[in-house]
This record gives sequence, C-alpha cells and structure tokens, in this order.
Amino acid sequence: MITALSVTVPDKRKGLKRLIDFLRKDKVDVQVNRARGVYLKHVTYTSYSGKINIKKIDRIIGAQRNHLLCSENLKLPKEHGYKRFYSPVFTARLCTNMALYVIRNCSCSEKIKLGIYDPDALSTDFLLLALRNCCDVIVVTNNSQPYFDELNRAMDELGATAVITNQTSELSDRDFIVAPSTIKEKLSLRHDALVLTNGCPQSETGGMIYYKYYLRMPNGFDRIKPIELDEEYFCSALYTLASQYELGSIVPTVCRNYFSSQTVKSLCTYVDRFA
Repeated sequence: MITALSVTVPDKRKGLKRLIDFLRKDKVDVQVNRARGVYLKHVTYTSYSGKINIKKIDRIIGAQRNHLLCSENLKLPKEHGYKRFYSPVFTARLCTNMALYVIRNCSCSEKIKLGIYDPDALSTDFLLLALRNCCDVIVVTNNSQPYFDELNRAMDELGATAVITNQTSELSDRDFIVAPSTIKEKLSLRHDALVLTNGCPQSETGGMIYYKYYLRMPNGFDRIKPIELDEEYFCSALYTLASQYELGSIVPTVCRNYFSSQTVKSLCTYVDRFA
C-alpha cells in the first residue's frame, strides 16, 4: 500500500462565519482505493488554521511518512521524519523510452550523432538498444565499467561499437544527447542539438533541452490518483513503491521545458534535419 496526503484550506469567510471557522477543529478523511492490484491510502486533511496538526495524522500515516505522496508545494514537518516521495528512476525510463522511439521512427537513425550523458551509469541498457539503429554513439560517464560490459554485449550480438569516455567535450558535435540523470555540470553543446534529460539542468547547457514528460496513464490508475498530483509523479510512485514495472515501457506523448513542448512525432521531424 502507498499513502498520499492532500491538504485543503477552505477559503476564509467574513464576519461571524470567519470566527466560527477559526473555532472549528481540523478534519481528517481517510479513503483506501484500489486499482490494478495497487492499494492507495489517501489521507485528506482539512485545515481551518492553515497549519497541519501532526498528532491528527501521525498514526494514520505510520511508517510511510518518509516516502509520502503529496504536492511539491506542501511543506512537510521534516523534524517529525516526514519526507515527500521522490525518485528519478521512472523519469529516467521515460527519457530513454522517448529517445528510443525517436531513434527508431526517424528516417535518418543511421546518420545521427548520438551522445549518452550518464555520469553514474544508471541507464546502461539504453546503449545496446540505441546501437541497433545508430552507428555513431559516444557515451560520457564517470563509471565506465558497466558501459564496457554493455558494449561487449553489443559487439557480440550486433557487431556494433561505441566510444566510452569521461570527457564531456566529446559531446560538442552531437546531434542528439540523451541524459537519463539531471545534468549537473556545464556542457558545451551545439545550439541546435536535441537534448532529452531528467529534470531541469542545474548548470549552463546548450541545445534544445526537454525534461518534463507527459504520458497516458493506464486505465484504472487515473481513478485513484489525487487530483493535485501529475501523471508522471504518480506513475513514478507506482513504479518505485508498488512494483508496477510494466509502466517502465510507457513512451511519453509530449515533452516540455519552460517555454515550449514537443510531441514524439515533432521530435522525429526535428531529428530528420540532421540527415
């Protein structure tokens, strides 16, 4: 079972009604919903004071207080061990799934100069899949051995090879960069390079960068998702906490940055420019 916390603060009324609201006790509603074998305990806290009384929810939340599903705008009492659930693993899958779809469906995959930026070697399986379509691949990582293991497999199965290095400068001529982890260092990329990554880059990075993914959630899960949580975040919890690993095959329909969005089809059209 996974647990979500929603907090609602009723609009402040005027006059006597406002005084009545001030004297009212906060309410806690608990619902347990089920979809596709997953149970969600949804705790809704109605606060008339604008604050959360931990004593009212602590026993209900229980051991799940350190991986609680909630809005990123909700301030949790960390001194009581409360922590919002977050994991980059599912978003990394969305990133590589979308990249792989583009590689397989554009008309010039064999001509793409592909770069994989994965410092901690968290998505090594993407290399073999990419090499089934791409001939020119450079991997930049600080943990090379897992990638050399995957490269040996690619050579045995496909007769394909790639460059594995720790030098980020090797990405400067790449058409398409896939970064399954958040980019935390400066990357000097071409201004027209397509970059799919996991989270907004924390350092200056060139290229056309997309890092937020939108997907069609499987039927059933939409019925139990708290309204304030987006599909990517909720599916991340299902994938990580509820072992719903089939979600790892989802290809996002749209990716975004702060200013624009792209569909998988428009990304294919953009990559075809590199032919």
